[in-house]
Amino acid sequence: MMSSSRRIALAFLGACTLLAGCASPPLRLYTLGMPGDRDIQQPHLSARLTTIEISRAVLPDYLDSQDMITRQGEEVIRSPRSRWATRLSLGITDLVTNEIASSHPNELITDQPLADAANMRVQINVSRFDVNVDGQAILDANWAVIPRDPKKPLIRNRAHLTATGSVSTDSDTAALMRKLVIQLADQVNLSIPSAQ
Repeated sequence: MMSSSRRIALAFLGACTLLAGCASPPLRLYTLGMPGDRDIQQPHLSARLTTIEISRAVLPDYLDSQDMITRQGEEVIRSPRSRWATRLSLGITDLVTNEIASSHPNELITDQPLADAANMRVQINVSRFDVNVDGQAILDANWAVIPRDPKKPLIRNRAHLTATGSVSTDSDTAALMRKLVIQLADQVNLSIPSAQ
């Protein structure tokens, strides 16, 4: 006959096995950034280089989290399996900064603190960034390029960007959102005056 302590140990082991079988799949983390193996042009910076600061993008509260969300009508659906590796505002800021920097190899384009004031600052405000369950994506944003010199003009612009694609996986959704942020970066880049 089995002892009671042995029965308890076997019951505990069975419960642990049962719980392990019910465990959810591992959480997947995504970034908007490009893979690290991308060919990046080495900058040629001088002591008198132009510096452009990209301020952290501003998003509606319901978007600025690590949740990967899609929209079905009025309902916002959070992915149970995946999250952004960082808050969405930081991911957008990082991708926009990197895209603009690739077009300005002789200027310092950064979203990090600087030792002195930048020649220009770019502020991006995203008012809408929705991906619906049918694969339609919309990004509405406005931005300002603010020169350090008050005699130079303030540049303002806005964009309504759309894209379509698969949203059958969270990876597809991340790729569709990345595509729109790159389009936004291209539009912002066109607003930045050339260094003089």
